[in-house]
Amino acid sequence: MQHPGLRLTYLACLALMVISCAAFPENKMPLVTDLPDQSRFTTKPSVYFAIRFLTDLSGGKDPPSENTLPLPRIRDVVERVSKEASMFGSYTFESFEATKADYVLQIEITNYGSVGGAVAAGLITGFTFFLVPSAVSDNYRLDAKLLNRNRDVLKTYSYDDAITTWLGIWLLPLAGKTPKDAFDAILENMTRALFRDLLRDQILPYSQLHSRVYAES
Repeated sequence: MQHPGLRLTYLACLALMVISCAAFPENKMPLVTDLPDQSRFTTKPSVYFAIRFLTDLSGGKDPPSENTLPLPRIRDVVERVSKEASMFGSYTFESFEATKADYVLQIEITNYGSVGGAVAAGLITGFTFFLVPSAVSDNYRLDAKLLNRNRDVLKTYSYDDAITTWLGIWLLPLAGKTPKDAFDAILENMTRALFRDLLRDQILPYSQLHSRVYAES
């Protein structure tokens, strides 16, 4: 039977580990601030977003595994950027509605790297009671494919970024900088880059109804 004191010590260390970390985007990509606003168009395409999240922490030795837990968060980010750009007449994340959409935009996000370095860094910080800080990087790649109604691939895109999570008691003042917020930041920027490039490539059709202005004679 586990001693109550040991259990309390374990829980205290776990709590310290959770709050003694701060995560920051590495900003490998330029910040996208020039996403065009398509709200002036009256006719816009519809799209089905097919989103997957994969994890490969084997250093490429094993096939990536699919993880559905982050999907709601990813969908929120994609939806937020879609509304901001006003790019689509309608959109859906539901596969049963895919046949109604003009296009399919497959978005695959992969968290990749090697877990060995992260474990080693965490052990060093843990053994020193969080006095010696350590940093762990999480790499993320967004791969996208745009398909038409016939499921022909029209264009492919790829973006890469990362977040760095620092562990250590000195990070307590920055505990509000959570890994989730850092992930949202790089995902939003990669999504903005994807949408910007889609518009720049002029693959999606847009049309605008022009009203006639009659000048009085």
